Amino acid sequence: MTNEDTFSTIDHAIKLETGKTIRVWETFPKDNSLVKNNTILIASGFARRMDHFAGLAEYLSSNGFHVIRYDSLHHVGLSSGNINEFSMTIGKKSLLTVIEWLKRRNINKFGLIAASLSARIAYDVANEIDLSFLVTAVGVVNLRDTLERALKYDYLQLPIEELPEDLDFEGHNLGSEIFVTDCFKHQWDTFNSTKNKMKDLNIPFIAFTANDDSWVKQNEVLELIESLNPEKCKLYSLIGSSHDLGENLVVLRNFYQSVTKAAIALDKGSLNLDINIIEPKFEDITSVTVKERRLKHNIESLELA
Repeated sequence: MTNEDTFSTIDHAIKLETGKTIRVWETFPKDNSLVKNNTILIASGFARRMDHFAGLAEYLSSNGFHVIRYDSLHHVGLSSGNINEFSMTIGKKSLLTVIEWLKRRNINKFGLIAASLSARIAYDVANEIDLSFLVTAVGVVNLRDTLERALKYDYLQLPIEELPEDLDFEGHNLGSEIFVTDCFKHQWDTFNSTKNKMKDLNIPFIAFTANDDSWVKQNEVLELIESLNPEKCKLYSLIGSSHDLGENLVVLRNFYQSVTKAAIALDKGSLNLDINIIEPKFEDITSVTVKERRLKHNIESLELA
């Protein structure tokens, strides 16, 4: 059977009362895999779409996981809204909406994998939702510090009326007034706010840092981990990686392998990554990536028609 026969990404549209739509992609376990106990929900990093995680979904589904991805409202990707209206709270509401959608489909056992800025959202809700486990990769723990490092200036020190109209974050215009106002109103900005949200965490949790990450301080991630139950959390480092996990194929493969091992371990109730995984072929990952980009373009074309 060829990869053409086994492409199994299914598109769903969650219609909201506001008239907006959250797009969700579902990938089923491979037919020859040992199906796992938990579904995996992937929350993409800032300015990353769900199709950017085609490779990770292929790794996870090859190892028996049912995988769910989504694009946040007011973000890049297929869901409604423009990125200049994005805020951390909108990102949080998007995640919680997808979780409620899963529960309506009787999917109640799931682990959450969150990268970069979405990890800060995951830290905010981890004690509010019934997760089986949490995995984060280059997860932001100190939003204000990360923004200053990424933007080369601490814009959060300015009065609202002195902010530029947009903040150029990785080539995307982030509406400064909306984003900054929300940061202060809902206390997203400080490292202490992250620690406070995570202080009573009682689920298994694995965090991956990158040893060459110039946006997230590894010592702060370590401090967060050390404040939690040591029997339920563990910190690993992605050697040779920066904050951009897709900067080259070696780093990307290490990310896929490590996160897949973490998901398998946590699905079995372990924090030990010394396990074997099924590794999909490079050409299969490439094929799925192309097909998902095509699916994305087809959906965009239908919406514009």
